[in-house]
Amino acid sequence: METANFTKETAAFNKTALNTTFDALNTLAGQTAAATEAIITAVPSFPEEGKKAVNTCFKENQKALDNLKKHIGKSLELDLTAATAPVKSLEALESFYNDAFSQAVVLKNETKTLVDAATAKLPKEAKSIVNFWNDSFNFGFDSFQNYVVNNFALAKKVTADVFTITPAAQAKAAK
Repeated sequence: METANFTKETAAFNKTALNTTFDALNTLAGQTAAATEAIITAVPSFPEEGKKAVNTCFKENQKALDNLKKHIGKSLELDLTAATAPVKSLEALESFYNDAFSQAVVLKNETKTLVDAATAKLPKEAKSIVNFWNDSFNFGFDSFQNYVVNNFALAKKVTADVFTITPAAQAKAAK
């Protein structure tokens, strides 16, 4: 089999596997959301904040699945034999992380609102513990996000430096 045909067939197989996998995940997520909604509705004492939190989680989960499928699909389109493949791969990965972080920020903001509403009737001492825990968790997330962003900046710099040096090395080798 020719290399070009093998590459095309492999790419087509991977795309089909991707679509099949995400169709199954979407079906499972949809059924889980429907079952959870039925259970929550059957319990009249289930708090409204809890319902909101569950709905937010399912909504953001669906966005995460859609984003992951989009980014994996884009990465399958990359020509990994091209000279710019490392840069394009890095850009695709950074785009995926940026989307993931923006979704995490939505969840972080939503949970802050829900925690505030859920703890409104608690004594002042208990509120301070809940707020400390929530702030600590968010600080950890912010630190991780900052770490990843800085690593992408470093990787871009290294990649740019490599592409600057490589043509000069190839010109020397040609002489």
